[in-house]
Amino acid sequence: MQVKNKFIFGLFSIIAAFFVSASVVQADETIQINSNSANNKVNQKTKKKKHKTTVYSHNQDKSVGQYTKYIHGKKPKTKAKAYLVLDRKTGEVLLAKNAKKRYLTASTGKLMTIYLARRKLAHNPHDWQKKLKFSSPLVKMAKNPNLNCFHVKKGKKYTIKEIMSSAIIDSDNNSAIRLGQWVAGSNKKFIKMMNKQAKLWHLSANFVSASGLENSDLAPYGYYVKGAWSSGNLLSAKDLAIIGYHVAHDYPSLMKFFATPEMYVAGQKLHNYNDTLPGRKYNVKSLKTDGMKTGWTPRSGYCFVGSYKKGTGRIVVVLHDKNEFSDANKLVKFTYKHRS
Repeated sequence: MQVKNKFIFGLFSIIAAFFVSASVVQADETIQINSNSANNKVNQKTKKKKHKTTVYSHNQDKSVGQYTKYIHGKKPKTKAKAYLVLDRKTGEVLLAKNAKKRYLTASTGKLMTIYLARRKLAHNPHDWQKKLKFSSPLVKMAKNPNLNCFHVKKGKKYTIKEIMSSAIIDSDNNSAIRLGQWVAGSNKKFIKMMNKQAKLWHLSANFVSASGLENSDLAPYGYYVKGAWSSGNLLSAKDLAIIGYHVAHDYPSLMKFFATPEMYVAGQKLHNYNDTLPGRKYNVKSLKTDGMKTGWTPRSGYCFVGSYKKGTGRIVVVLHDKNEFSDANKLVKFTYKHRS
């Protein structure tokens, strides 16, 4: 009986040890699984953070937009409602008139679109050759002879470099909108990005379009932004000058696009409307102009952002000025007489 009890007790001990061992193994496996799961989540978060990029510029030198080098005294006479001249190297204001008052600025507002698109390309350099289709509304827009557009075909793909060239050189409105959609995912999201970037640079600007067109032009194609029928991008001469400064200063490689008088892209001739470029009527060789942006709508009048390389360089903005090119040259020449 005693032997039998010992046998039963021993058998029970073996069985108990087996279950305890199995439980420990199962617990270890559970811990390992949970640990792997936790590690996977951490790795996923790390991967997301690693690939997450921003196109916003948070950096701006404190001298940009300051009046420490301002030229006082009698100023040149112009037809412009507003103007401003910046030192291209430092961003300091040299000359100004009504420079903080906001106006409709037509296609000169494309400079912000171009800047944000180029900033995204800085994070994704291979995307220059990435191909995009244009939506039906943008294809339809191209058929309107009153809206300057890249003549795209439905279903056909165009590289981002081609679209960028079209937006800069020919000032094509549908190309500017398409760039914005690529940068932000949608037109509405991109408009928000434009306004956020303006705030980061402490600008007074308010954007409603990536192209510079007004709501009345955009509504038939579904790009109407909440506001008045006549609403358009509102920027001051100072706002535009600072954006132009960042384009030239942060991404100087873009200037080769702005300085191109004409070129063919996707079988289309792109024409640059900047008549201060070499070979054009208002070119002054000694000022060494290298481009920038023109703009016009019936309500904004003629607007111009010009860039000059002589000396420390200049960024000039003239708004609502029918003599935009000659007045821009006049203002720049005046600043060179007083500042190197």
